[in-house]
Amino acid sequence: MAEITTRRFYVDGPYGQVHIREARPKAGESNKTPLICFHQSPVSGAQYRPFQDEMAVDRIVWCPDTPGFGGSDAPSDVVTIGDYANAMATVIDGLGYGASGKGAIDIFGGHTGSVIGTELALTRSDLVRKIAYPSVALFSDEQKTMMMQRFGGPPGYFTDPNFVAETYKQTVLDGHPELGPERRLELFTERLRSGLKAWYAPEAVMSYDAEGQLQKLSQPALLLVLDDMLADNTRLAGTLIPNATIVEMTQIPHALAWDIHAAEIAEAVRAFYDKP
Repeated sequence: MAEITTRRFYVDGPYGQVHIREARPKAGESNKTPLICFHQSPVSGAQYRPFQDEMAVDRIVWCPDTPGFGGSDAPSDVVTIGDYANAMATVIDGLGYGASGKGAIDIFGGHTGSVIGTELALTRSDLVRKIAYPSVALFSDEQKTMMMQRFGGPPGYFTDPNFVAETYKQTVLDGHPELGPERRLELFTERLRSGLKAWYAPEAVMSYDAEGQLQKLSQPALLLVLDDMLADNTRLAGTLIPNATIVEMTQIPHALAWDIHAAEIAEAVRAFYDKP
Protein backbone atom coordinates (compact mmCIF):
# COMPACT_ATOMS: atom_id res chain seq x y z
CA MET A 1 0.00 0.00 0.00
CA ALA A 2 1.26 3.49 -0.84
CA GLU A 3 2.37 5.70 2.02
CA ILE A 4 -0.21 7.86 3.74
CA THR A 5 -0.16 10.47 6.46
CA THR A 6 -2.71 10.74 9.26
CA ARG A 7 -3.71 13.26 11.87
CA ARG A 8 -6.48 13.86 14.39
CA PHE A 9 -8.20 17.17 14.98
CA TYR A 10 -11.43 18.79 16.14
CA VAL A 11 -13.93 21.08 14.46
CA ASP A 12 -16.79 22.98 16.05
CA GLY A 13 -20.27 21.48 15.81
CA PRO A 14 -23.72 22.27 17.17
CA TYR A 15 -23.15 20.20 20.34
CA GLY A 16 -19.54 21.12 20.97
CA GLN A 17 -16.46 19.76 19.26
CA VAL A 18 -16.39 16.90 16.76
CA HIS A 19 -13.35 14.63 16.69
CA ILE A 20 -12.04 13.60 13.26
CA ARG A 21 -9.31 11.26 12.07
CA GLU A 22 -7.91 12.25 8.68
CA ALA A 23 -5.83 10.16 6.30
CA ARG A 24 -4.38 11.37 2.98
CA PRO A 25 -1.67 10.48 0.46
CA LYS A 26 1.78 11.26 1.82
CA ALA A 27 2.94 12.34 -1.62
CA GLY A 28 0.74 15.44 -1.51
CA GLU A 29 -2.65 16.69 -2.62
CA SER A 30 -4.99 14.48 -4.66
CA ASN A 31 -7.33 15.60 -7.42
CA LYS A 32 -9.88 12.96 -6.37
CA THR A 33 -13.03 13.85 -4.47
CA PRO A 34 -12.55 13.62 -0.68
CA LEU A 35 -14.45 10.96 1.23
CA ILE A 36 -16.16 11.11 4.62
CA CYS A 37 -17.18 7.93 6.49
CA PHE A 38 -20.07 7.70 8.97
CA HIS A 39 -19.82 4.89 11.52
CA GLN A 40 -22.40 2.63 13.13
CA SER A 41 -23.42 2.84 16.79
CA PRO A 42 -22.22 2.60 19.49
CA VAL A 43 -18.61 2.71 18.25
CA SER A 44 -16.77 5.59 16.54
CA GLY A 45 -14.87 6.53 13.42
CA ALA A 46 -12.15 4.14 14.63
CA GLN A 47 -14.36 1.40 13.20
CA TYR A 48 -13.15 2.25 9.69
CA ARG A 49 -9.45 2.89 10.41
CA PRO A 50 -7.91 0.10 8.22
CA PHE A 51 -10.42 0.78 5.43
CA GLN A 52 -9.76 4.50 5.74
CA ASP A 53 -6.02 3.93 5.28
CA GLU A 54 -6.67 1.83 2.17
CA MET A 55 -8.81 4.55 0.61
CA ALA A 56 -6.39 7.32 1.55
CA VAL A 57 -3.66 6.23 -0.87
CA ASP A 58 -5.21 8.50 -3.52
CA ARG A 59 -7.66 10.86 -1.74
CA ILE A 60 -8.39 12.59 1.55
CA VAL A 61 -10.54 10.46 3.87
CA TRP A 62 -12.18 11.78 7.03
CA CYS A 63 -13.72 9.60 9.73
CA PRO A 64 -15.57 11.80 12.26
CA ASP A 65 -17.05 10.55 15.50
CA THR A 66 -20.81 11.18 15.56
CA PRO A 67 -21.74 13.58 18.40
CA GLY A 68 -21.83 11.60 21.64
CA PHE A 69 -19.52 8.86 20.37
CA GLY A 70 -15.76 8.47 20.40
CA GLY A 71 -14.08 11.79 21.12
CA SER A 72 -16.98 14.03 20.07
CA ASP A 73 -19.03 16.06 22.53
CA ALA A 74 -22.53 14.73 23.17
CA PRO A 75 -25.93 16.38 22.73
CA SER A 76 -27.59 17.29 26.02
CA ASP A 77 -30.83 15.56 25.06
CA VAL A 78 -32.16 13.01 22.57
CA VAL A 79 -31.68 13.92 18.92
CA THR A 80 -32.95 12.86 15.51
CA ILE A 81 -31.16 11.61 12.42
CA GLY A 82 -31.80 15.07 10.99
CA ASP A 83 -29.88 16.54 13.93
CA TYR A 84 -26.95 14.17 13.35
CA ALA A 85 -26.98 15.01 9.63
CA ASN A 86 -26.97 18.71 10.43
CA ALA A 87 -23.98 18.19 12.71
CA MET A 88 -22.10 16.42 9.92
CA ALA A 89 -23.06 19.19 7.49
CA THR A 90 -21.51 21.67 9.90
CA VAL A 91 -18.35 19.55 9.94
CA ILE A 92 -18.11 19.41 6.14
CA ASP A 93 -18.80 23.13 5.86
CA GLY A 94 -16.02 23.67 8.39
CA LEU A 95 -13.66 21.62 6.25
CA GLY A 96 -14.27 24.04 3.40
CA TYR A 97 -16.66 22.11 1.16
CA GLY A 98 -20.15 22.66 -0.18
CA ALA A 99 -21.64 25.17 -2.60
CA SER A 100 -19.80 28.09 -1.00
CA GLY A 101 -16.54 26.14 -0.75
CA LYS A 102 -14.75 23.46 -2.75
CA GLY A 103 -17.89 21.60 -3.80
CA ALA A 104 -19.40 18.23 -2.91
CA ILE A 105 -17.63 15.23 -1.41
CA ASP A 106 -18.37 11.50 -1.31
CA ILE A 107 -20.02 9.61 1.55
CA PHE A 108 -19.56 6.12 2.97
CA GLY A 109 -21.91 5.02 5.75
CA GLY A 110 -23.24 1.79 7.21
CA HIS A 111 -25.92 1.00 9.81
CA THR A 112 -26.52 4.29 11.71
CA GLY A 113 -24.11 5.97 9.31
CA SER A 114 -26.29 4.94 6.36
CA VAL A 115 -29.28 6.98 7.46
CA ILE A 116 -27.15 9.94 8.54
CA GLY A 117 -25.64 9.90 5.06
CA THR A 118 -29.07 9.62 3.44
CA GLU A 119 -30.48 12.58 5.34
CA LEU A 120 -27.39 14.65 4.65
CA ALA A 121 -27.63 13.90 0.92
CA LEU A 122 -31.27 15.04 0.92
CA THR A 123 -31.01 18.15 3.07
CA ARG A 124 -27.63 19.35 1.82
CA SER A 125 -27.28 18.06 -1.72
CA ASP A 126 -24.52 20.61 -2.32
CA LEU A 127 -22.31 18.57 0.03
CA VAL A 128 -22.85 15.09 -1.42
CA ARG A 129 -21.68 13.84 -4.83
CA LYS A 130 -22.01 10.05 -4.41
CA ILE A 131 -22.93 7.77 -1.52
CA ALA A 132 -21.89 4.17 -0.77
CA TYR A 133 -23.73 2.00 1.74
CA PRO A 134 -22.13 -1.03 3.39
CA SER A 135 -25.43 -2.16 4.99
CA VAL A 136 -28.52 0.06 5.16
CA ALA A 137 -30.54 0.62 8.33
CA LEU A 138 -33.93 0.14 6.67
CA PHE A 139 -36.35 -1.57 9.06
CA SER A 140 -39.96 -2.70 9.01
CA ASP A 141 -42.20 -1.62 11.89
CA GLU A 142 -41.85 -5.10 13.41
CA GLN A 143 -38.07 -4.93 13.17
CA LYS A 144 -38.06 -1.45 14.72
CA THR A 145 -39.99 -2.77 17.72
CA MET A 146 -37.54 -5.64 18.15
CA MET A 147 -34.53 -3.34 17.80
CA MET A 148 -35.89 -0.89 20.36
CA GLN A 149 -36.41 -3.72 22.82
CA ARG A 150 -32.79 -4.71 22.31
CA PHE A 151 -31.07 -1.32 22.08
CA GLY A 152 -33.56 1.25 23.40
CA GLY A 153 -33.00 3.21 26.59
CA PRO A 154 -29.78 3.86 28.50
CA PRO A 155 -27.30 0.97 28.64
CA GLY A 156 -27.18 -1.01 31.87
CA TYR A 157 -24.05 0.43 33.47
CA PHE A 158 -25.91 1.11 36.71
CA THR A 159 -28.76 -1.39 36.41
CA ASP A 160 -27.03 -4.58 35.26
CA PRO A 161 -23.90 -5.67 37.17
CA ASN A 162 -22.98 -7.95 34.27
CA PHE A 163 -23.32 -5.35 31.53
CA VAL A 164 -19.67 -4.38 31.15
CA ALA A 165 -18.44 -7.94 31.63
CA GLU A 166 -20.83 -9.25 28.97
CA THR A 167 -19.82 -6.47 26.57
CA TYR A 168 -16.15 -7.30 27.18
CA LYS A 169 -16.78 -11.00 26.60
CA GLN A 170 -18.72 -10.33 23.39
CA THR A 171 -16.25 -7.83 21.94
CA VAL A 172 -12.85 -8.94 23.25
CA LEU A 173 -12.89 -12.54 24.46
CA ASP A 174 -15.38 -13.84 21.89
CA GLY A 175 -14.55 -11.31 19.17
CA HIS A 176 -13.27 -12.67 15.89
CA PRO A 177 -9.67 -13.85 16.43
CA GLU A 178 -8.59 -12.51 13.03
CA LEU A 179 -9.05 -9.00 14.37
CA GLY A 180 -6.23 -9.44 16.88
CA PRO A 181 -6.37 -8.67 20.61
CA GLU A 182 -5.42 -4.98 20.39
CA ARG A 183 -8.06 -4.25 17.75
CA ARG A 184 -10.76 -6.08 19.73
CA LEU A 185 -9.79 -4.12 22.83
CA GLU A 186 -9.89 -0.86 20.85
CA LEU A 187 -13.44 -1.55 19.63
CA PHE A 188 -14.52 -2.49 23.17
CA THR A 189 -13.15 0.79 24.50
CA GLU A 190 -14.90 2.78 21.77
CA ARG A 191 -18.21 1.12 22.65
CA LEU A 192 -17.89 2.21 26.28
CA ARG A 193 -16.98 5.82 25.49
CA SER A 194 -20.54 6.69 24.47
CA GLY A 195 -21.68 6.06 28.06
CA LEU A 196 -25.29 6.43 29.11
CA LYS A 197 -26.22 8.33 25.94
CA ALA A 198 -25.32 5.45 23.61
CA TRP A 199 -29.02 4.84 23.00
CA TYR A 200 -29.58 8.24 21.36
CA ALA A 201 -28.47 6.93 17.98
CA PRO A 202 -30.54 3.70 17.92
CA GLU A 203 -33.56 5.71 19.06
CA ALA A 204 -32.99 8.16 16.21
CA VAL A 205 -32.58 5.35 13.66
CA MET A 206 -35.84 3.66 14.71
CA SER A 207 -37.70 6.98 14.45
CA TYR A 208 -36.39 7.73 10.97
CA ASP A 209 -38.46 7.18 7.82
CA ALA A 210 -35.69 5.44 5.89
CA GLU A 211 -38.09 3.93 3.33
CA GLY A 212 -39.57 7.28 2.40
CA GLN A 213 -36.27 9.15 2.40
CA LEU A 214 -34.29 6.62 0.35
CA GLN A 215 -36.80 6.99 -2.49
CA LYS A 216 -35.99 10.71 -2.72
CA LEU A 217 -32.25 10.31 -3.28
CA SER A 218 -30.91 11.78 -6.51
CA GLN A 219 -27.21 11.00 -6.05
CA PRO A 220 -25.70 7.78 -7.44
CA ALA A 221 -25.62 5.13 -4.73
CA LEU A 222 -23.65 1.91 -4.28
CA LEU A 223 -25.04 -0.74 -1.94
CA LEU A 224 -22.70 -3.47 -0.70
CA VAL A 225 -24.50 -6.57 0.55
CA LEU A 226 -22.25 -8.13 3.19
CA ASP A 227 -22.74 -11.19 5.39
CA ASP A 228 -24.66 -9.08 7.85
CA MET A 229 -27.92 -8.86 9.77
CA LEU A 230 -28.90 -6.10 7.32
CA ALA A 231 -28.23 -8.03 4.10
CA ASP A 232 -31.89 -8.36 3.08
CA ASN A 233 -32.62 -4.82 4.29
CA THR A 234 -29.83 -3.53 2.05
CA ARG A 235 -31.15 -5.41 -0.97
CA LEU A 236 -34.59 -3.88 -0.34
CA ALA A 237 -33.05 -0.43 -0.07
CA GLY A 238 -31.49 -0.97 -3.47
CA THR A 239 -34.96 -1.32 -4.99
CA LEU A 240 -36.04 2.01 -3.48
CA ILE A 241 -33.13 4.26 -4.45
CA PRO A 242 -33.62 5.61 -8.00
CA ASN A 243 -29.96 5.50 -9.08
CA ALA A 244 -28.64 2.48 -7.18
CA THR A 245 -26.09 -0.23 -7.93
CA ILE A 246 -26.17 -3.36 -5.76
CA VAL A 247 -23.01 -5.44 -5.33
CA GLU A 248 -23.24 -8.79 -3.56
CA MET A 249 -20.25 -9.31 -1.24
CA THR A 250 -21.73 -11.87 1.12
CA GLN A 251 -18.40 -13.69 1.24
CA ILE A 252 -17.31 -10.90 3.61
CA PRO A 253 -18.52 -11.02 7.24
CA HIS A 254 -19.47 -7.57 8.49
CA ALA A 255 -17.27 -8.03 11.57
CA LEU A 256 -14.17 -8.39 9.37
CA ALA A 257 -15.09 -6.01 6.55
CA TRP A 258 -13.08 -2.95 7.69
CA ASP A 259 -10.00 -4.90 8.78
CA ILE A 260 -9.33 -8.21 7.06
CA HIS A 261 -11.27 -7.25 3.91
CA ALA A 262 -10.45 -3.54 3.88
CA ALA A 263 -8.59 -3.73 0.57
CA GLU A 264 -11.41 -5.68 -1.08
CA ILE A 265 -14.05 -3.21 0.08
CA ALA A 266 -11.84 -0.30 -0.95
CA GLU A 267 -11.44 -1.72 -4.46
CA ALA A 268 -15.22 -1.93 -4.92
CA VAL A 269 -16.03 1.54 -3.62
CA ARG A 270 -13.05 3.18 -5.34
CA ALA A 271 -14.32 1.93 -8.70
CA PHE A 272 -17.73 3.44 -7.88
CA TYR A 273 -16.42 6.81 -6.74
CA ASP A 274 -13.95 7.12 -9.61
CA LYS A 275 -16.48 6.29 -12.32
CA PRO A 276 -17.39 9.49 -14.24
